Amino acid sequence: MGIFGNIFGKKEPEQIELELGQTRELLEKEASARKKNLLEEAAKIFSEIRHLWKETKSMLESLGVAESSGKSGRLDRIVSTAKTNALKQLFPLLKKLNPPNTENPEELRTYCLESIQAMQQAGHFGKNVAYAGISFKEEMKNIGENLKQVNASFHKLKDFFDKNSAVFAEEKLKELLSLIETNEKTSAKETESITLLEKSREDFALKKTRLESELNDLKQGPEFKEIASLNERKAELLRNKQNAKTEILDIFAKIEKPLHRLDKAVKARKILLPEKQASFLNKLLLNPVNALKLDPKAETLKSVLLETKTAIDSGLIELKPKEKEKKLAVISELLSFDFFSESFWKLNKIDSEIFAIEKQFVSSPAGEKESTLFVSLKELAEKKNQTESDIVTAKTEIKTSQSVVANSKLEIQTLLSKVFEKNVLLTD
Repeated sequence: MGIFGNIFGKKEPEQIELELGQTRELLEKEASARKKNLLEEAAKIFSEIRHLWKETKSMLESLGVAESSGKSGRLDRIVSTAKTNALKQLFPLLKKLNPPNTENPEELRTYCLESIQAMQQAGHFGKNVAYAGISFKEEMKNIGENLKQVNASFHKLKDFFDKNSAVFAEEKLKELLSLIETNEKTSAKETESITLLEKSREDFALKKTRLESELNDLKQGPEFKEIASLNERKAELLRNKQNAKTEILDIFAKIEKPLHRLDKAVKARKILLPEKQASFLNKLLLNPVNALKLDPKAETLKSVLLETKTAIDSGLIELKPKEKEKKLAVISELLSFDFFSESFWKLNKIDSEIFAIEKQFVSSPAGEKESTLFVSLKELAEKKNQTESDIVTAKTEIKTSQSVVANSKLEIQTLLSKVFEKNVLLTD
């Protein structure tokens, strides 16, 4: 009847309710009560298996030296080959079935299950056994009968192990209880973490409100009117700078094709350019604006343009007649263009004014205060986003841990229900 017979009396209920903390002690008592009986019964079955194993081994050894008495030479060869092959298969099988010298229930069960599997895999021995049985009918029959009895003993042993699953359930229960404990601790830790994170999130919200209020007060003050004006002027200058860059890029876009062909011809050594001009040509194709900053008076640029014009005129750079006329016209226009005044000086003047405005920002208390507030708000937003992310991660960890705990409890219920042959329910 087991341990529950003592707890619940003779009339055991169909359903048993247990607290999680009770399970380990009750299972240990049940396993202890069954283990002695299991080992005693298993020893009897093992005694049968050992006897049959030794007897079968002796039969195989005798078969190995037995001579065929067949009349047909050809049939004798077939039988002899089949016998040899059968022995090559049966001896390794018998080696696998050799009973271990142990009283460890888990080792005994493992041996039993592995032996049953080995016996199932022995089904492909049939052809060799059948041919060997032509001349060694009695021997093969006796070996077969012994192996059948051994197989029956293994299945009998397995059934006995199954009925005494409590003996083998302790380790699994320990593993599941440990898993529950670990995940409950994780869940509690993450819950505590969420409380702290949510407090931090509230603090961030208060700090953000305070900083935004300071920024609003600053913008309403008289000192900030100058800052606003400087910001407007800076924005206007940045637009002018972009427009100037776009104009330069548009100009060079018109002659990009012949410039690329000149660069290709230089690299192929069809046209020789001084190193300074070749390097400038490469920079010009990458970024005309940056290239012109390196050549304020456009002296190197114009020497490259002259080389391009010469290459087009000589036919080294091939263009269609109408295209050739247009490209040469643009190059001629650029050769007479005042790049220093119209591009370099213009961009340099804009950059200087932007730099001066930025210096005013730095020197202005209101500007410095605004910059500090913006930095603080940005840092606060980053911290808040990280906190939100940490909260989501913690909630996911809690959900995962709770799922592991729930599944582990279900596994324990199933495990104990099988052991006690009752419907076991875990209570909180």
